[in-house]
Amino acid sequence: MGPRVIAPPQSGSGSSGQGAKGTRDAVDQASATGPRIWAFGGGKGGVGKSVISSNVAVRMALLGHRVVLVDGDLGGANLDTMLGCERPRRTLSHFFDRSVASLADVAVPTGVDRLTLVAGDGECLGSANPVHAQKLKLIRHLRALPCDFVMIDLGAGTNFNTLDLYLAADVGVVVTTGEPTSLQNCFAFIKTATMRHVEQCTGVQRREHDEGARRRVGSAGPEARAALQRATSLVVNRASPAEARRVANLMHDLAGRFLGGQVRLAASIADDVAVTRSIRQSQPLCVLEPTARAAMDIDALARELWHGPAVAPAGPASGVNEEIEHEGQRLHVQSEDLGAPQCAVRTQVFLADGSVVFTRRTPYVDAFFERLAVGPGDRVRFHHVAIIRALRSGRVESLRKTA
Repeated sequence: MGPRVIAPPQSGSGSSGQGAKGTRDAVDQASATGPRIWAFGGGKGGVGKSVISSNVAVRMALLGHRVVLVDGDLGGANLDTMLGCERPRRTLSHFFDRSVASLADVAVPTGVDRLTLVAGDGECLGSANPVHAQKLKLIRHLRALPCDFVMIDLGAGTNFNTLDLYLAADVGVVVTTGEPTSLQNCFAFIKTATMRHVEQCTGVQRREHDEGARRRVGSAGPEARAALQRATSLVVNRASPAEARRVANLMHDLAGRFLGGQVRLAASIADDVAVTRSIRQSQPLCVLEPTARAAMDIDALARELWHGPAVAPAGPASGVNEEIEHEGQRLHVQSEDLGAPQCAVRTQVFLADGSVVFTRRTPYVDAFFERLAVGPGDRVRFHHVAIIRALRSGRVESLRKTA
């Protein structure tokens, strides 16, 4: 979960800034107990969020967990069709208008043991835009559901309700494909979610077309800076592992350059005709064809999200990456040439959870390169080796200090 709110909204802040703080307060109060919440979002429709979220929910239920799948696409709910369920008589609209006392009263069986569905309502005018108090109530009730995991299938886009549900989750997953339009919208979602998270931590509203997010919150305290470090779990749908790695490298580079954040590749999902067959037959892929390539990729994704990342976030396409053992910890050391206009080489050290614990940035004109007469093509390799030697010789005082 994100950090606790420590700064009140500034005087004169609009309703969105106050709403951001209220949302974070509600999340903090509820996050101590209750089920784990995974939210699946993205900037573009049609990239496969519903297929992936519903099948991850099915897979976790088949593994023995009690799971509630929530159709958070409040304006275009369709998970009941994808699961082959009868249309539920009670939906989120009944929860919002207080026809039922709790969210658990809306959950219905799906035909998969231990999996229930909270359906959205795409037919009721207004259900796609619950007011702020309804949103906070929904977040509280999600944490009170009697289950082990809650999976939220979010609608596409970056409206406040979508972003706040995404940020309220313990794990936020962004789904994209390798198409240029999807990648553009994917980064827009990551950027907007990051800035919304900063709002929740500082109470300061983001400005339209605001640039320099890192610069704006750089002096706002450790909680605000931590908001920029919230790692994004990326799923690249209908892609090979190599293509997914390329996409993750791109998103990680953009997030680091413009937001100071991190993107890690959680999984690639194969482009598999079995997915189309499962949709047409209104059956979950993991039930209909559990040995299909895409089903096996989804199984790997579910286990990855469950157990946490085993490696550091995706690094740049060009560079040096190495796993090492240091003082009983498994570390990922990543070096890259930042190129123009920065004209520097950077080495970062990641823990297994993807957090950055050490950074060293060295300009091309530094005496280190000049003394060793290092050519342009060898800068990254020499810098990488030097940092690893410094780690192992104890010359790096603390991995918790960023140089």
